Amino acid sequence: MKHKKILVFLAVLINVGSAFSQRGFQNLKEYDFEPYHFGFLLGVNNMGFSIKPDATTYNSIFPAEDFGGQTGQTALLKSVEPMSTTGFTIGIVGNLRISNHFDLRFIPSLSFGERDLVYNYIVSTPATKDDTITLQKNLKSTLLEFPLMIKYKGDRITNARPYIIGGLKYVMDLSSDANKSTSNASNDLFTVKLKSSDVYAELGAGFDFYFDWFKMSLEAKMSYGLKDVLIHDNTMFTNSITRLNSKIFQLSLTFE
Repeated sequence: MKHKKILVFLAVLINVGSAFSQRGFQNLKEYDFEPYHFGFLLGVNNMGFSIKPDATTYNSIFPAEDFGGQTGQTALLKSVEPMSTTGFTIGIVGNLRISNHFDLRFIPSLSFGERDLVYNYIVSTPATKDDTITLQKNLKSTLLEFPLMIKYKGDRITNARPYIIGGLKYVMDLSSDANKSTSNASNDLFTVKLKSSDVYAELGAGFDFYFDWFKMSLEAKMSYGLKDVLIHDNTMFTNSITRLNSKIFQLSLTFE
C-alpha cells in the first residue's frame, strides 16, 4: 500500500510537471549555462540484497542449538531469502557544468533503511514430528554515501529536460557490526555481520523541470554493490551464502 501511494504521487507529479513544461515561454533561460550550482535531495529508497546461495549447505543437518533449540534436536536448512524494505535519503547536491549536455555531480547523502534475511529450516526431535521454522534477521543500515556521477542531458523542451545519469559511489555503513566483538553472540539467536564499506555502480534517469525561481528534478535510480558485504565467520547462517551483494532502488526529488 505504501509503495502504491508513492507511485501514484510520482505519477501525478510527472503529469503536472509535463503540463507545466509546455507553457509557451522558458523559465530560467540562463540556468544551464551557469558553471556550477547547488541544492538538496529528498528521496525514498528500497534496500535489498542479491544472494548467491551455497547450495551444498541446503538440506544439511546442523545442531539445533545454533537456532536456539534444545539438546537432542537437529535442524535441516531449506533456504535463505532476502527481503527488502523502504527507507529514506537526504543529500546535498553539487553540480559542475562540463558542456551543453554533460554535468559532473557530487551528491553526498545519508540513507536510512533496513534489510532482512529469512532462513527457513526444519527442526526434528526423536519424540516429535518435524516442525517448519522461520528465522528472520533484521539488518539496519545507515549509509553515508559519496557518489560521483556523470549526467547526460537531452535537449530542453520549453521547461522540461530529460536526462540519464550514471557513475560510482563509495558507501560507509555506520550501523555495521563488522568491528564489534562476537563474545556476546549467545545473547542473540544468531549473528550476521555486514562489512562497513562498499562500492556501488549506479544508473538512473529523470526529468528536470524549470520553474520561475528554481529547478526541480524527478529521478529514478538503481544502485548495485560490487563487493561481497557478508562477513563469513563460519556459522551456519553465513556458510549458506557464497556471496551477498547490496542493491538499492531510489526515487528522489532534487531542488536546485
